[in-house]
Amino acid sequence: MRRVCNYFSFLLLNYCAFPDNDRVIVGRTHAKNEFEVIHQWHFLNYTWPTSLTYNYAFNNIHYIPENNAPTGIKIYGGKIFLSIPRFRPGIPATLAYVSMIDGGTRTNELLQPYPNWELNINRNCEALQSVQSMEIDRQGYMWVIDGVRINEETQCPAKLLILDLKNHGRMVHRHIFPNEIALAKGGFLNDLVLDDVGGGYAYITDNSAIDPGLIVYSLKKDRSWKLRDPRMFAEPQAADFIVNGIPTTNLSPIDGIALSPSRHNKEKELFFCALTGLNLYSIDTSVLRNESMSRSDQWRKRINLIGQKESQSDGLIIDSSGNLYYTLLPLNGIGRWNIKTPIATSEIIFKNDKTMIWPDTFAMDEKGYLYVISNNINQFINPNFKVVITDEVKFRIFRYFTGTKSYMY
Repeated sequence: MRRVCNYFSFLLLNYCAFPDNDRVIVGRTHAKNEFEVIHQWHFLNYTWPTSLTYNYAFNNIHYIPENNAPTGIKIYGGKIFLSIPRFRPGIPATLAYVSMIDGGTRTNELLQPYPNWELNINRNCEALQSVQSMEIDRQGYMWVIDGVRINEETQCPAKLLILDLKNHGRMVHRHIFPNEIALAKGGFLNDLVLDDVGGGYAYITDNSAIDPGLIVYSLKKDRSWKLRDPRMFAEPQAADFIVNGIPTTNLSPIDGIALSPSRHNKEKELFFCALTGLNLYSIDTSVLRNESMSRSDQWRKRINLIGQKESQSDGLIIDSSGNLYYTLLPLNGIGRWNIKTPIATSEIIFKNDKTMIWPDTFAMDEKGYLYVISNNINQFINPNFKVVITDEVKFRIFRYFTGTKSYMY
């Protein structure tokens, strides 16, 4: 009956909210520091312009409900922005948002394509094609990396768009990555951080199985270059881990990325790790911004091995106090380590084997909250895994009070 309700709800442009008895359990925390679920979904649906638009998309498999899954998350202006990469067919919008809420948990909230449907048209190289992540700078500009190119859903080159959130998402800049930087077929721009020095830089991880590496983009020069090193590759000894009963056997390279906050007279550090890996590395950003050095072997000597995390990780983020938060995939949890201390002082601050299934990406707001999305994405990225709509909550957004802001402050 619930399955029927799911599909008839689409025709009504509404949704069915099923009761969720999952309880978030947090140890060693007090009330305001609990990881609370503020949004959850059994499946994703959108605010369609008309019922005719919806019916056409549904009947012509432009919208396949069970194939939609969110990955990236960012917060700005009372909105929670989400990316929905086109890992599978039937994804009508790859960038969308829902509204922030003051209390309680919202279930199956409809997503609003951002900035509009037109910029989300599939197979149109002028539009967003497959977005894994994005970042928002202090001026209210969203930097969007449109570079998931691991299937036949698009043949467009990878690109970076900058959208003005204070002006209804108006596009103010576009950079097309050369194929030798980000492959139009086989590239996987995964995550990014922003550095406000020198006119603005973005540091981007390319999780490509063919050509992994770390991409540097200079807004002032409107130019990008790429650094490649074996320490950005997958670590075979960290392969074959299990998340929610599903083995992960792919050797996935550089993925997580985090930037240290500004410090007077001290260069910022960029931290990175492979998804299939335990080691955490860092490098001074002055090295990354030196394009001529990137063409030599000298920059590789500046990579520092920090140490090992408790398990394999996907997303990373550093707050304004230097706390690095990282996801712990097979442990269904979140870790924290202050970068001013030895990594041995790291701790697991949250674990839940029922609700924190594949914690993916982080975000922070200006009110002192950290957000993380869990999304079972290992089911969706594997084309051979059959995904169906059930009573199970597949996607959750957690919020956790830290009293700090992001690395940009």
